[in-house]
Amino acid sequence: METDYDILILGGGPAGLTAGIYAARARRRVLILDTGTLGGQTVLTHAVANYPGVPTTTGRELSQAMAQQARDFGCEIKAFARIASLDLSGEVKSVTLKNGTRLTARAAIIATGGVPRTLGVDGEDRFTGHGISYCATCDGDFFTGLPIAVVGGGNSALEEA
Repeated sequence: METDYDILILGGGPAGLTAGIYAARARRRVLILDTGTLGGQTVLTHAVANYPGVPTTTGRELSQAMAQQARDFGCEIKAFARIASLDLSGEVKSVTLKNGTRLTARAAIIATGGVPRTLGVDGEDRFTGHGISYCATCDGDFFTGLPIAVVGGGNSALEEA
């Protein structure tokens, strides 16, 4: 069975880029597709201080380094890809882009990540990563000793506080 790639990875955040690095190191033909900029939610992180072996950096810089490492190992990467349809049944997996290009592989990895639930208030976009955070585990230390507000529903907001 002839395919364009061995593995199609849908999602160019940390999980997708890491999967690509490992697959390419195993000499697989890899394509990473992302519908936006590479790095996922990591690019929104102002300071990453908890990544082992890496001095404090920005989420954007870390994402760029991961993407470059994936390319260095031979991954092909398409950011801002517009996917029209997927067919993950059968031996050959396929992705059809909105421009009509059909891409095939023997395997697919879904690494589409998550999207934070926003409030939709004025200024929220401007202050995301500069006072507004969607990950207490990631960013909580930056706010130690400062007055904060935690917004959320159910037990999760209380646990994050």
